[in-house]
Amino acid sequence: MVGPDYRPPETSLPDAWNNKPVTEPHQPEDSNGILERWWTSFNDPLLTSMIEKAVKGNKDLKQSEAKLKEARAQRDMAISDRFPTISASGSASRRRSSGETGLGRTTELYDAGFDASWELDLFGGKRRAQEAAEATLEASSEDMNDLMVSLTAEVGINYLEAISYQGRLAIARETLLAQQQSYDIAGWRRQAGLVTQLDEDQALAALQQTRSQIPTLEMSLEQSLNRLAILLGERPGWVHRSINVNSRLPSLPADPVAGIPADLLRRRPDIRRAERQIAAATARVGVATAARYPSFSLTGTIGLEALSTGNLFTANARTWALALSPLFNLFDAGRKRAGLDAANAQLEQAMQQLGEKPFRGRQLHKWLYLVRQYDFSLMT
Repeated sequence: MVGPDYRPPETSLPDAWNNKPVTEPHQPEDSNGILERWWTSFNDPLLTSMIEKAVKGNKDLKQSEAKLKEARAQRDMAISDRFPTISASGSASRRRSSGETGLGRTTELYDAGFDASWELDLFGGKRRAQEAAEATLEASSEDMNDLMVSLTAEVGINYLEAISYQGRLAIARETLLAQQQSYDIAGWRRQAGLVTQLDEDQALAALQQTRSQIPTLEMSLEQSLNRLAILLGERPGWVHRSINVNSRLPSLPADPVAGIPADLLRRRPDIRRAERQIAAATARVGVATAARYPSFSLTGTIGLEALSTGNLFTANARTWALALSPLFNLFDAGRKRAGLDAANAQLEQAMQQLGEKPFRGRQLHKWLYLVRQYDFSLMT
């Protein structure tokens, strides 16, 4: 086959994490299965139900699923294009010739047969097209997985932030009550001459500072709840009934699944999608290269032809034809050469896009970071 063969790109990654985690990460045998439903490892029924609701009703996921079906159909079309096409036909006609220019006779003609055509894939253009279609199908599958990861991570992040803001708001309100009592006591002690005016002013400043934080926390909580409702496909205010002041943050699993950076990178669907897009672009270079070579087609017919229906199925009525049709491109004003240049440029774009992917798509990492930060704040 003409054109380049696909080779996975090499990515230089460290063998260990820059910041050593509290618990040593590991990679169990079923790490892919665990990561596909990462939220279940937190053992939080409310989080699980919200993510399942978001996945079930998300319009973008349904659109991505339809694109996956389209890519599967395109793959099947590319496979079928490599095989011959066979068709059946038949006709019956009755005709009278002119008495002035002919014999003035009425004739009948009956025929039936099979027609077949096959474009020989001598230079591998159709095989490269099949490779491109299969890689595109796999890229569409990873695109849906990437959308799934983004959606579930966004639900988890907003769920975590909402509960975190509720906890901070409850602490701020309790602190406000305590500081109000401290301010009242400082006022009584100043009146009794036990403390100075400075002590009362310091108590008042702490009270006012805490009171000013409460509206900001309330607004942040409301925004998180509304974002979460939108992700779940509900109206703003729907989540308020599910998350209350008694809600608690999920605990981080004792043994988080991580592995070395290269393992984590391989599990990211956006990385796998970009890698499959490179494979598809590489195959399309082969398609464009094969288009510059001659093409050869085989055509054949076999059938029956007679002047009456009674003689149609006799040995003398048999007909057949076989032909080889080469097609050479003598001049196209550089169109096919330009098509090859465009395919190479698309390949270069796909390779550059993969080079940027490891530094993007941090939603799930942000979710785990927030859980760790909140657990640390509770301990301190």
